[in-house]
Amino acid sequence: MSKIILFLLLAGFVYMVLFHKPRQHSTEELTNWFDQQLVKIANKLEQDIELEKAGHYPHQGAESFASKGEITYHLLDKHYGRFELSQHTELTAQDIRNTDGYRKLQSHADSLGLQMELAEIMVDGDGVDGFNELDEFIADIPRYYTVKISGWTP
Repeated sequence: MSKIILFLLLAGFVYMVLFHKPRQHSTEELTNWFDQQLVKIANKLEQDIELEKAGHYPHQGAESFASKGEITYHLLDKHYGRFELSQHTELTAQDIRNTDGYRKLQSHADSLGLQMELAEIMVDGDGVDGFNELDEFIADIPRYYTVKISGWTP
């Protein structure tokens, strides 16, 4: 009896190793997600600019709330971390630029006389800097996107 259970466990493990593939989001799903995120940014853009001008906007990586005349939005996942994509994902920056959300945000920024820039940023290595240290090898270098709105005086 125990041999049968052991065999079934081993067979299940082998099946999972050989045939389980992690779910990849389709380009259409990712495009829709980015479209929704950009619409949210467009809807709150003027409010964020007023907060930034007043020194109440928390810039990432900055130690103060002083106005910089720009806001860089990191497109976030559902846990409010950077939404990182595999380098093997077929989504491109042009796919994002072709969304209605991007066009709405661009139109809104243009109407306010602001500049807008979509940036694709590659994450390379573990970020540890040190003398004679190598970054760890990463087989799949992730990337993420930011949208920078600028053009007002602090």
